[in-house]
Amino acid sequence: MSIRATRATRVFVAAALAWLGLALCAQAAHATHGRVQIVKINQGGNQSDSFAFHPALTQSPGASPAATDFSLTGGQYSPAWDTACTTDRPGHSDHCPIEWPGASLKVTEQPKPGYTLTDITCRYTWRLDDENNLYAGQPTTSSPVKPAGEVSVDLASGTVNLNVLHYDEWVVCWYTNQWTGLPAGQTPAPPKTTPVTQPSSEVSPAKVRPGSATLHGPKGCPTSNVVAATVNGKRIVKVTFYVDNKKVKTLTKPNKSGGWTLSVAMRKVAYGSHRVHAKVEFAKSSGTAAKTLQLAFTRCGASNARPQFTG
Repeated sequence: MSIRATRATRVFVAAALAWLGLALCAQAAHATHGRVQIVKINQGGNQSDSFAFHPALTQSPGASPAATDFSLTGGQYSPAWDTACTTDRPGHSDHCPIEWPGASLKVTEQPKPGYTLTDITCRYTWRLDDENNLYAGQPTTSSPVKPAGEVSVDLASGTVNLNVLHYDEWVVCWYTNQWTGLPAGQTPAPPKTTPVTQPSSEVSPAKVRPGSATLHGPKGCPTSNVVAATVNGKRIVKVTFYVDNKKVKTLTKPNKSGGWTLSVAMRKVAYGSHRVHAKVEFAKSSGTAAKTLQLAFTRCGASNARPQFTG
C-alpha cells in the first residue's frame, strides 16, 4: 500500500472517530433533559443541624453525580442532577425520549427530631441556548413558581413529586423546616390562653322603697255641707273606707289630685259623733304591711236623725 493511501486511510479513520465522538457528545448533550436541585431552609433551629434526603430520580444516561442519599444543613444546596424529562417544553418537539414515560422524579426528606416540615416550594428556569446547552441560570427565590398541576407536595411524608419536568427545565425546590423542639412527627400544642377575669362587681340589692300613708279629714263639728277624708302617701295600691265600721267605698287608684278621698255629705249622717276608718294597702315590693288609719268628727244639732253615708 502506498504512503498516500495509508495517509488517506488514516485521515478517514480520524474523521470517523471524530464524527463518532461528536455523535456521542451530541447524544450526551441531548440526554441532559432537565435538572433537579434541593435547598434547605432552617427556621429557628441550629443552622448546623443536618437533614437527610432520599432522591428517587431517573437520571439521564451518563449523568453525574448519581442521585444518591444526601444531607443538607441550613442554606445548603444539593447537587444539580441531570434527570429524565417527562415532556417537551413549549415550542419544542421530539426532544424528550419516549423511553422514559414513567420517569421517577421524587425527593423525600427524612423526619428530623425537633423540626416540622412547613413548606416545599419549587421554582424553575429554562435553557437559553439549545445548541450550546446553556441554561438560564439556577432558579432563585424570585424565579417563577412551578405550576400546581406540575408538582405534588406531601408535607406529611416530606415528599415532592415533579409530575411534569420539561425538556431543558431547571427546577430547584426549597424545603423549609421550623424548629419546635418536639419529637419528630409531633406538632406543637396550641398556645394556652389565660381566661380574662373581669373585676367582680357586687350588685347592690334593689333599694326597697317603703310605703307610707296619712289620713286627713274633718275634726270637731264641721260647718260645711260636705266633708272629705283623704289618704295621702306613697306606694299605695288600695284604700277601703269605713264609716262607723260600715264599709262605704273602695278605691284602687287615686283621685286626680293624687289623694285617695272619701266625700261625706253632712246632711246624710246622724247628729252626733262618727268615726272614719281607712284601710290602706301597699305594693308588695314596698315591704310595707297594710295599715288602718282613723279620724273622728261630730255633726252638731238634732240628735235623733238616722245616719246615711255616701260613697
